[in-house]
Amino acid sequence: MPVVGTTEDLALSGWDDAPADGPVFALGDAEAERVDVRFAASGDGRLIAPAGERLWRRAPWPVRDELFELAPAEDPSAVLVVGPPTTGAGEYATVAPRLTLEVLQAAAVVVLPGDSFPSLGMCVLAARRVLVTSDTGPAFGLQSGIEFLGVSTPDQAIERANTARLHPRATASLKAMGARAAREHRASLVYPRLTADLAASGG
Repeated sequence: MPVVGTTEDLALSGWDDAPADGPVFALGDAEAERVDVRFAASGDGRLIAPAGERLWRRAPWPVRDELFELAPAEDPSAVLVVGPPTTGAGEYATVAPRLTLEVLQAAAVVVLPGDSFPSLGMCVLAARRVLVTSDTGPAFGLQSGIEFLGVSTPDQAIERANTARLHPRATASLKAMGARAAREHRASLVYPRLTADLAASGG
C-alpha cells in the first residue's frame, strides 16, 4: 500500500485511492520495506512534520477525505483532551492517550496540547470540531479565534475548552472556517501533490 500506518492513523490520514505502484508514504513510525515520505519528526525517508529538524516539508498530516462528512457529536458540550492520564482536565472532559476516529466522533471540542501546531490538527478542523491548541508557533495560515482557539498554557487550554462547551452556538463560525481551511490538507490533494514533488526532484 502506498500509504502505510496503524488502523487508527489510516482512519484519520489515509488515502483509499492511492495507486498501487506509487511512492510509499508512512504515517508515524509505521514500518515498510521502503519509505519515500514519512509523516513524523524522525525516522527514515523524507520527513514531514509541523516542527522538527531535518524536515523535507513542514506541514501537518493530511486529512482523510471522509472526515469532512463526519456527523456532529451527539453531545455538543463533549470535550476531549488528548494526552496522558495525568493531563489536567475538568470533570466534564474525557481524556484519551491519542486522537482516534472513535474519540473524535464523540467530541465537540478537542484539546491537543503541545509546543507547536499538532500533526492531527487539520483532522479535527475537517470534522468541524472546535480545536484548542498552542498558538506559539507556525499555524499554517490559521488564525487563533478565527479557525481555532489558540492558547499558550495547559490551564488556558482547559479554560478555553470549557467556554466553548458552554457556548456551542458561538463556535459555529469557528468550526465552519476551520473546516474550510482544512480543505487544502485533504488526502486526495496532498498525496498527489507530494507524489508530483517527488517525481520532479527525481525521487
